[in-house]
Amino acid sequence: MSTTKKSLLTILSLILATTAALAAIGMRGSATAPPLAAPTLTGDERVTVSTEVVQDKVLKGGDGRVTVSLNLTAARLPLIDSDPVPAADLVIVLDRSGSMEGQKLSDVRQAVIGLLDQLEQDDRLALVTYSNGVQTQSALAPMNEANRRRLTAVVERVHAGGGTNLGGGLKRGMDLLMQTTGTLRQRKVILISDGLANQGITDPDALGRIASAAVENRFSISTVGVGLEFNEMLMTAIADQGAGHYTFLEDPRVFAQVFESEFQATRHVAAADVNIRIPLEPGVRLEAAGGYPIRHEEGSAIIHPGNLLSGQSKTLYLTFQVPTTEEKEIVMGRVQVRYRHNDQTSTVDAARPLTVACVPDPAAVMASIKKDIWADQVVQESFSRLKEAVAADIRDGDPTRAQARIHEYEAKQEAINSAVGSAKVAENLETDVQALRQQVDETFSGTPAAVAEKRKQVSKALQYDGYKIRRDKK
Repeated sequence: MSTTKKSLLTILSLILATTAALAAIGMRGSATAPPLAAPTLTGDERVTVSTEVVQDKVLKGGDGRVTVSLNLTAARLPLIDSDPVPAADLVIVLDRSGSMEGQKLSDVRQAVIGLLDQLEQDDRLALVTYSNGVQTQSALAPMNEANRRRLTAVVERVHAGGGTNLGGGLKRGMDLLMQTTGTLRQRKVILISDGLANQGITDPDALGRIASAAVENRFSISTVGVGLEFNEMLMTAIADQGAGHYTFLEDPRVFAQVFESEFQATRHVAAADVNIRIPLEPGVRLEAAGGYPIRHEEGSAIIHPGNLLSGQSKTLYLTFQVPTTEEKEIVMGRVQVRYRHNDQTSTVDAARPLTVACVPDPAAVMASIKKDIWADQVVQESFSRLKEAVAADIRDGDPTRAQARIHEYEAKQEAINSAVGSAKVAENLETDVQALRQQVDETFSGTPAAVAEKRKQVSKALQYDGYKIRRDKK
């Protein structure tokens, strides 16, 4: 069966299911939306945890999907002149393959030299470059004047040539942090690439597993993709597994802003090494966590969303799968958040477990949707996930599949919103979805050469936009 036919059948089933629910609501005057309950809120002096089930009822015999809004908010740290600024350990892992020749490498050189000027004497910086092989241009060195001058000269001598041994560069950069101490320091690897990994380890899953060791060793890995030839899915996976950030730079002239942002982030960490653990009840599974990787261990789901900066608020939408074979209240689990501040580890547990009721009445299910929370989830999570999927279709050269996804999303959200009545979702459907549909059409119009170039640019831009919003890194 073709992708389009499958999508149409899915849309039809959604419309039929929602029509039945609306009919039931019309027949049952009592099936009105409940008043909004306050979210469960708990915390300490630095981190507040809030959880709320978007829809607190699921249909017996249904798909059992339940979405939970999890908000993490860090207190704004007081700025006291007498408090020492946390020192940073930064490792720059720079692609110097042949494709970096020219303006890209020149811009990176200037950005690294600019970063050197910002570092304090207690900060340390290392530089690793990679092409066919890997070179440690400088181990971690404190930023006194002598090392600053020495590293400036080293950076100016970096030249381009050869292939892209990205995995070798990543491992070397990680080793430099894993072989040194610094529990009170903010430690980060910044991996830069403009091309496809074609030397050494090239498998994205293997590279992601390598990056995941950063979390256990108390540092993070951020990635920067430059231009239009690199693998954005690989760079995203490395950053996610390494609890860092991924940045897409079409224009290398803004390299300095990325380094500035990454460096300043080390100065304002309120909660480091954030670890979300959810012990799951039997039959319950966590399927998605706003794009972050999920690890299952001893009956618990574990997520590492990175550090929380001073005053930062981050919302993740968690998608659970629960059993729907019998009518009962289902306990999914209780969120536990662990983090580190300086050298002290703290834990904040959600105020109460996450629960959902399995009921036979579709009207009650529809009426249990909390409009504002659902609308935020649709716009931040569902639409961003759609953009990432459409980006993959554009990269694969399949506009038919991309448009089918858009139609399916539109029909599903329209069907639900006809009962919920969210102006925010209606606007998303009327403007954002239509713009996305038009963007697909425009990408595939023109000469084959023009289309090929537009596919690379649009797929990366769409994927990055969806990534930023889903992970709340705006």
